[in-house]
Amino acid sequence: FDDFTYDTLNRDRWTLAVDDGTTFAIPATPIRGGAIRGATGTTDDAAIAIYGAPIWLGDQNCGMEARFRIDVVTGLSVEMGFIDLATDFTLPVVTDVDTPATGNGVGDCAVIHVDTDQTRQTFALVTLGSGSLAAAGVGDDDITMALGSAGLAADTWMKFRMQLAGNSVIVNMDDGQAATHNGYRVTAIEGGTLVRPWLFFRTRNTTTKVVDVDYIATWADR
Repeated sequence: FDDFTYDTLNRDRWTLAVDDGTTFAIPATPIRGGAIRGATGTTDDAAIAIYGAPIWLGDQNCGMEARFRIDVVTGLSVEMGFIDLATDFTLPVVTDVDTPATGNGVGDCAVIHVDTDQTRQTFALVTLGSGSLAAAGVGDDDITMALGSAGLAADTWMKFRMQLAGNSVIVNMDDGQAATHNGYRVTAIEGGTLVRPWLFFRTRNTTTKVVDVDYIATWADR
């Protein structure tokens, strides 16, 4: 559990990726309770990300939770969950969410993803198990959260939780507006593949997105 209450970010625990924005760090003016802050910058498609080491297994029931807020919730792409690797950590591992597809070197993943440059304007659960895509559909296999005034709210703390159980995944998201959103997949990710926690934020226009992360928790059976 990292509550980001120290004066510097623990770089032994976390690796950062950034294009031309401001990488995640403890802000000079502290945020109540401790948090890190980053900004995507104003270049279209610029991104920031934070990720951990690939030491977690679905076969050991690993899970993660993060609390975050974004100052602008239009013109953006967000991705969170577990991934094994990426060729470029300033790019998402979900390459298409309308017709779900993965890429960027990922072999196994379970992530929620939204991209306002695509037709679909809601979070989707997208999973990949050693090359077999288990794309999110509708209903119980989907995180149906609309962006904008009907969904995510600017400068509002939101909470995301993911639990792996073998090859299965269940997710829960609290949008900070008295609503929760759930999704699951039974055949989702190869639970025997080591994965890492992953949080990714990208602007899809020339407006910077300032992101605060209150905490990141990860756990698993011994």
